[in-house]
Parts: sequence; C-alpha cells; structure tokens
Amino acid sequence: MISAFGHVLRRLARALLAIPAVFYFLLADLVMWAIAPALDLLARLAFWHRVELAIAALPAYGALIVLAVPVVLLEPPKALALWWMATGKFWPGLVVLLAAKAFEFAVILRLHAIATPKLLSIPWYAWLHHAVLALREKLYAALMTLPGALAALRFARVLARAVRDTAWRFFAPWRRR
Repeated sequence: MISAFGHVLRRLARALLAIPAVFYFLLADLVMWAIAPALDLLARLAFWHRVELAIAALPAYGALIVLAVPVVLLEPPKALALWWMATGKFWPGLVVLLAAKAFEFAVILRLHAIATPKLLSIPWYAWLHHAVLALREKLYAALMTLPGALAALRFARVLARAVRDTAWRFFAPWRRR
C-alpha cells in the first residue's frame, strides 16, 4: 500500500517538475527563433566577429566564465524590474524584465554556440549538457502526446513568427547588404 502511494507521489512530483521545465525549454526555443534576425545582424558586425574569435580561442574554463558574465551583468536590471513590479510599476517592470531575459537568452545562447566545442571538453559539463538535451527531448515527446499540443504549438509558431517578423523589420535598417 505504501509503495503504491509512493509511486503515485513520485509520478506527481515528476509531472509537477516537468511542467516548468517544458515551458522554460519552449520559451528558450521560441525566443531564440524569434530573435534570430537580430543575432544574424550581431554576427555580421566586425566587433562581434572579433569577440567570437577571442571566445573560441579561450580555454574551456575561460569560456565557462565568459558564459557567466551576461548572467551576472543582467541580474541587477532583472532585480530592479521585479522591485518595480512589486511597488506598483508593473508594466515598466515587466517590459524591463522581458527585455533583460530576452537579451540574456540571446547573448548566452550565441556565446554557448561559440563555446560548446571547448565546454564539452570538461567532463562534468559534457555530462550535464547531454543530460539536459536528453531531458528536453523526453519532455517534448511527452508534451506532444497531450491533447491540444499540436494546436498550441501552431499558435506558438504563429506568435513567434509575428515577433520574429517585427524584429526583422526593426533591425532591417542596420542590416548589411
């Protein structure tokens, strides 16, 4: 009797932990897809190209430290945004929070793409990286079995396409021809 109850509790705990993880992975994927035009523009800048070359030349732990820099630099604006939201300035706080999070996603994912070969030479990082990717695939597979998942995915793609097109139009004047 107790083992059956424990089994149910474990399944419930897994489901409750999976929900935020799925939303986090979906958000990361949608943000990354939506801001791809801005990242493409950033990658074409001569300054950023030099930064990418310098990061690629770093040793593994140096690249890991570089990944931590945007997180550390963007924590104060996110804390300020939360404080604004808590003190009655909800909309400005929300805008700052979303902008900081989107910027953080963009920069960290771009830096991670550059530094991944070096980072995978760190054994514990390689294990963690592969475990997170396996978890992501498992969660996506489980998500797709839910009723209405395809409709929600279609809606998310339409929404992300609108954000992406807006970003593309915004950054169009600065694109190199």
